[in-house]
Amino acid sequence: MMIPHNMSGQRIGLLGLGRSGIAAACSLAAAGAVTYAYDDKTHSDIPSGCTADNFIWQDWQDWSWETLDALVISPGIPHLHPKPHPAAAKATSMGVPIISEVELALRAKSNARLIAITGTNGKSTCTALLAHCLTEAGAKIAVGGNIGDAACSLEDPGTNGYIILELSSYQLETTPSLAPDFGVVLNITPDHLDRHGGMDGYVAAKQLMVTATRAGGHVILGSDDAYVRDFANTNVADTVTVKTVTSSDAPKGRDASPALKGAHNAQNAAAMASIMRLLGYAENMIDAGMASFAGLPHRLQPVGQTGHITFINDSKATNGVAAAKALTAFNNIYWIAGGLAKDDGIGAAGDALGAVKKAYLIGAAADLFAGQLDGKCATEIHHDLTSATYAAFADAQSVSHTAHILLSPAAASFDQFDSFEARGDAFTTVAKTLCATSSRSMTSSIGGSYA
Repeated sequence: MMIPHNMSGQRIGLLGLGRSGIAAACSLAAAGAVTYAYDDKTHSDIPSGCTADNFIWQDWQDWSWETLDALVISPGIPHLHPKPHPAAAKATSMGVPIISEVELALRAKSNARLIAITGTNGKSTCTALLAHCLTEAGAKIAVGGNIGDAACSLEDPGTNGYIILELSSYQLETTPSLAPDFGVVLNITPDHLDRHGGMDGYVAAKQLMVTATRAGGHVILGSDDAYVRDFANTNVADTVTVKTVTSSDAPKGRDASPALKGAHNAQNAAAMASIMRLLGYAENMIDAGMASFAGLPHRLQPVGQTGHITFINDSKATNGVAAAKALTAFNNIYWIAGGLAKDDGIGAAGDALGAVKKAYLIGAAADLFAGQLDGKCATEIHHDLTSATYAAFADAQSVSHTAHILLSPAAASFDQFDSFEARGDAFTTVAKTLCATSSRSMTSSIGGSYA
């Protein structure tokens, strides 16, 4: 656990008791802080995972605001836009600093080097890839933040170790102590604009990664992206090294990794390799790490194969740019898309249809996407993911060439699912059922031919 320094006796408000909130509560308790906690969803239920004596469950309206030293807010709770949570508004009016759970972890003052990674798309894969490659090379690491374990839950890897944090734009806005040794910004495309008051606010949040990188540190920028390219000219410390990487900079060893298909993963590999080289690791270690990298669930994840048909779960593609990258990674695609549309609808995915045989559209965005794809590719509208997957499978069975049934929704999941993970799991279940049924049919057919 990361225990923040110099917080004994401080009075802290804690808003939100999900994964990061519970980690923050336990860390604050270990630090000797007095924590007043509240969650809109759980009300009077004290969550499992934190039973410290100085954990006080209390409605935020009853907190002694004039005595609070800080408000720790979960990343999913708005503190500025589109409308701040009433507790966040109260904190602002009372002059109480609003901070993240990540801020608490950084106040633990670890001697490990800090590597922080952000971007609209690809940050989880880049984070996991770097963590994997460093581990394979024998380094001591701790990895978390917006991926996996909350930052406060991590065990300090100590001197000569590395803390690798994936950070969202929400976390960047509320982590004033952030000073990474390596600050990485992969790309920026329109997303979460309601939470930042528009594109300018979103870009400004991501730019905090660059301006926060400590003196003597390194900034790695994905220069395939115009917004990120401009960051190279922003106000960074004179002693900060700025390096730009593109997808063409990916190590040759990426070709040996089936989990790193697509131009976007080439950029992820390029960013990872840039950091590894700056840390002194040899090319053979970088290549070995990539070759054994299994990838992350719900990101171009093969989840089933039967005959010439492969099912690909890319449920994490919740916007058009992410889906467009998936659509250029395969040929002969039977594409399942839809859900809760982003502001630009199908966006960039509508211009990446060269390999798409047909689109099967689901959810609240189905009609919108059908209109945006009109005249560009064949489409069908389906009530749900299951029927769309069955229809795509039937069409893929009718051809003899290699076929990819790709779930890459270009939309959020919340119209029909609790999360993109739940959506991807549902697709995987259907895919495995279809593969099993098809395999039994093939076996029966083969057996029958010898009767």
